Amino acid sequence: MRILIASLALLTAAPAVAQDDLTALSDEFNGTELSGWTRFDQAYGWPDKLKAIDLGKTTPGALHLEPYDVAWVRDLNAPFLFKEVQGDFDVRARVRVKSANGDIPGGTWSLGGLMARVPNGSTAANWRPRAENWHFITTGVGQAAGQQMTETKSTFNSYSSLKLRPFPTGWVELRLVRMGMVMIALARPDGETKWQVRDRFYRMEFRPQMQVGLIAYTTSDDSAKGPENPEGINRSVNTTARVDMQLDVDWIRFSRPKLKTSPDWVQQVTGAGNPMADPNLSEEAILAAIGN
Repeated sequence: MRILIASLALLTAAPAVAQDDLTALSDEFNGTELSGWTRFDQAYGWPDKLKAIDLGKTTPGALHLEPYDVAWVRDLNAPFLFKEVQGDFDVRARVRVKSANGDIPGGTWSLGGLMARVPNGSTAANWRPRAENWHFITTGVGQAAGQQMTETKSTFNSYSSLKLRPFPTGWVELRLVRMGMVMIALARPDGETKWQVRDRFYRMEFRPQMQVGLIAYTTSDDSAKGPENPEGINRSVNTTARVDMQLDVDWIRFSRPKLKTSPDWVQQVTGAGNPMADPNLSEEAILAAIGN
C-alpha cells in the first residue's frame, strides 16, 4: 500500500499551472444576480420546474432552490444549473438540504447536490429516450422519510443505478473529481477536514465536454402513481402537489484535479495512464492522490 501511494504521489508531482483555468467558473453566490450559469430547462425548452429560486434573499450569501415534484432518474429531468467543462475537473460545493421548518426535507426522494452530465443534443423539440448519461452526488432524504443520506447515482443510456448511505444533516461539502474515465464522489460534514469516498464510477467517455453544476429534486405523496411516461412527465409541471424540500448553496468551486492522467484511451483502460482506475485502490490511496 505504501508503494502504491508513493507511485500516485509521483504522478501528481508535475509543476502546477501558473493559474488554474477552471477557477473562473467558481461562484461564491455573494452577489445580487445569478450570472454565468445555464439553466437546463431554459437551454433545452423544458418547462420551469422550480417553485422558487433566489440569490441571497431567503438565505443571505447563498443560492436558494426549491423544486416542484421532479426527479433526476432514468429519462426524467429536473432543475439543473450548470457550466460547461472540458476535460478533467475537481468541483466542490457547500450545500444544505432541509425542509421549510427543519433540518430534514419532508417526504421522500428529496435531495440536492452536484451533477456532471454528458451533453446529448436532446431538446424538448427532438427528445428521444435512452440518451441520458451522467453521475451525481447529492444529500437529503431517500426512500425512507426522516433519514438523511447521501445519494450517488450513475446513469448510462438512461439506466440509473444508485447508492444511499447515511450522512449528517445541516451544511455539508460535496465533491466530484473527474480523471479520465474515472469519477470519484466524495462528501464531508461541515467543519471536518477529511473527505469520505462515497462512490467510484468507471466509464469510457470519449467526449471531453461535460455539463457540471447543481441539481435539486423531490417527490410528493400527492402525485398519482402509475406507469412512468418520461416524455409526458418531462413536459409537465405539477404545481399543486405538496413538496417540502429546500437546497441552499453557499459556494461552488471548480479546479483542475491534482492528479494528471493520460489522454490516450489505451493508457486509460490498461491502467498505465490512470492508476485511479484500479478497483482495488484503497480510500487512503484515493485521498492521497486527489488531495484535500
